[in-house]
Amino acid sequence: MVDIATVDSQISQHGHFCLLDWMLAKNFIPYADYESWRYGRIPHLDNCFTLTETDLQSFIQQAQQACTDLKLIQESQEFYSWDARRESLKISGDAQQHQFLGARWMARRDVPQLDLFMDNSAAIVENQLLDYLVSRQFQSAQDALQKLARLNARHSKLGGYQDLINYGLHCTAQSQITSDMLRAEAQGLDQEVTPLAREQLGSKSRDYLAYAWRRLAENLAQQPFSANEPELHSSYAYLQIPDWQALCRCLEQEPQLCNSPILITRLAEAYLHCQQLNVFCLLWGLLFERFPEEGEQLIGLKGGSLLEKWDQFLALDEEWPAEVFLGFLLIQQPGLLAVLDNLPVLKKAGVQNPINRITLDLIRARLAEADEKPHREALKSTSPAMLSFYLNKRDWYASINRHRF
Repeated sequence: MVDIATVDSQISQHGHFCLLDWMLAKNFIPYADYESWRYGRIPHLDNCFTLTETDLQSFIQQAQQACTDLKLIQESQEFYSWDARRESLKISGDAQQHQFLGARWMARRDVPQLDLFMDNSAAIVENQLLDYLVSRQFQSAQDALQKLARLNARHSKLGGYQDLINYGLHCTAQSQITSDMLRAEAQGLDQEVTPLAREQLGSKSRDYLAYAWRRLAENLAQQPFSANEPELHSSYAYLQIPDWQALCRCLEQEPQLCNSPILITRLAEAYLHCQQLNVFCLLWGLLFERFPEEGEQLIGLKGGSLLEKWDQFLALDEEWPAEVFLGFLLIQQPGLLAVLDNLPVLKKAGVQNPINRITLDLIRARLAEADEKPHREALKSTSPAMLSFYLNKRDWYASINRHRF
């Protein structure tokens, strides 16, 4: 939902609100599709939205209303391709929709803009420099920086801009990273380049950094995961972009997925941002089954509906082992069973805990209207509390319909 609080938060963080940027942050437009559009590979984003046309129109209306209520000023934006052609781009084939999605909203300025009466040549050149940096045109950025230095030799950001240009030129010239340099490149990007870009570019740093993180992700593709260096893995690089769809694909094929709580939580987060809430819940159930201590440490950071489910789990019986949180989730949301049976990454992981397996068999019998007696007896002998929770459930089919995958 795009409400006043959403818009106000965006303005506080970035100085303006743009619906396109908000939708990118929420993954309603996959970042890889956005990049393809900015490079001119696709004509517009109409076929890239991960929500229905009805929801899209609702977001547009909500954003318009919230910005109007806040008495913000609307400013049109032009978008150009990230290549030497610099062709004008359209967000949508519909001109009005393009205008609504790309509009930038800002607070009114009540003080006179004295700089209008001064020579603003340096400001214009600096804006061009920023545009070249985020559009990955680093040689053009170098030319703009030289102009800026001539106009204002004492500009406080000249050195930082030069470092960002140098790094961009380095990435372009050396798209392939040798195996002996991967660690140094990853640490440099994480600890030096990323903080510098955020300081120098502010809200514009996303597109500059995404170029560097994708290069690193592709070079880390064959790097095996190490629990001692969890950041030296493609999944960490995709997380920084963030490219949630690529992160899903990366971890679904990762042989060490089920052996690492870090990788499981990364995949769960990716599914959450891809609006796959059922998979998100199941992965947390599997995390608790395999790594209960880490699960209890990490879940407090999540908040939202997942933390509510965990609190409900603890409220029923504080003596329950954390490993059976998965069984609790399956009873609470029997529709999760279809997800567990049909999603390859979950089928491959399997259910390990005996109580969870018996619970799963009991729910299967229930939904198939088969004999539940042997499963109930088995659950009674292993976890009377889980059986009690099962027997007290009433809204079986309502739960299935409500949580359909």
